[in-house]
Amino acid sequence: MTRKLLVLSVVLLLSACQSPFLIFPGEALEGQLTYTDSFAFADRYKLLQLEVGNPAYSVFLRTTLIDGELYVDAAPSRQWAKLLRVSPQVKIKLGDALFAATAIVVTDPSIVGQFLSNRTIYLMQPTTRASTDVTH
Repeated sequence: MTRKLLVLSVVLLLSACQSPFLIFPGEALEGQLTYTDSFAFADRYKLLQLEVGNPAYSVFLRTTLIDGELYVDAAPSRQWAKLLRVSPQVKIKLGDALFAATAIVVTDPSIVGQFLSNRTIYLMQPTTRASTDVTH
């Protein structure tokens, strides 16, 4: 009984964390939004954190750069992929920096062919400061 209680306590503590852990999703990514025109610098990172949905749902994914563009691939059954289909607005954390982006479905066979089959491939298009400025 004590062992079961210990395992249950550890699982509850880990699932309460803000960051994703193994199979447990995290919540909203924290940090000040930074703007960029390109994610070409992302090749310095093996992993990124992706936040989707409302309420926020975050996961760790491998960083995939092709010709200086950042891509993620999603198995259709993943919860975060389902949320991404509803709203393509995402946040991406690379290192300590947090970026807003839009996930755009990729159909180009030369890109799609570089990923596992039966996946949806998304280009992560950064939101630039200029695109967030409102002029009257």
